[in-house]
Amino acid sequence: MALTNRLVAVDVYTASYRVVGKVQVGNTGLVGLLNDETTSYMRVHEATLARLHMPTKLAARYEFVELTKRGIHAVCVPTREDLGPLALVRGGFSRTLQYHVVAVSQVFEFEGLFNWTGHFDPAAILVKGTSDFLAFYDGVLQAVLFPNLRVEAPGMLVNRRKIDIFVHAKEPTGRRTT
Repeated sequence: MALTNRLVAVDVYTASYRVVGKVQVGNTGLVGLLNDETTSYMRVHEATLARLHMPTKLAARYEFVELTKRGIHAVCVPTREDLGPLALVRGGFSRTLQYHVVAVSQVFEFEGLFNWTGHFDPAAILVKGTSDFLAFYDGVLQAVLFPNLRVEAPGMLVNRRKIDIFVHAKEPTGRRTT
């Protein structure tokens, strides 16, 4: 069976940089690429880099950059479909419920809709399983120390290994935009 490869536009956030470019993905999409345990890096083509404290000012431009997956906090995409096949993003074909969640890392605050099968169980979400990146829909990323860095994205993958706080918020927090 032939693999389908396509380029997906991405906005990648590390502890110190924002990397904008395109990533080549196969049939499993971006979620499959980031959760693939056989590779520890991701290549971003046509990459532009900006420092977090000045997210709109170009710091460098490269034909491609290699990023270690463990260093990625989040990846934002322009459409939900760019995350990958729905069954893979959800983790299977079982019935899922949608929860409004807030997650905090040492660098970012994340907010969005999260699909989970059954009762919301933070311990199972953050510790069990093999997927390092969790899919958030209609997500908001806010830098903790740099309030001018606020990103809204239809699809977002958050590195669960970076999460320090994870909350099922009964409703949107309504944080102010700055």
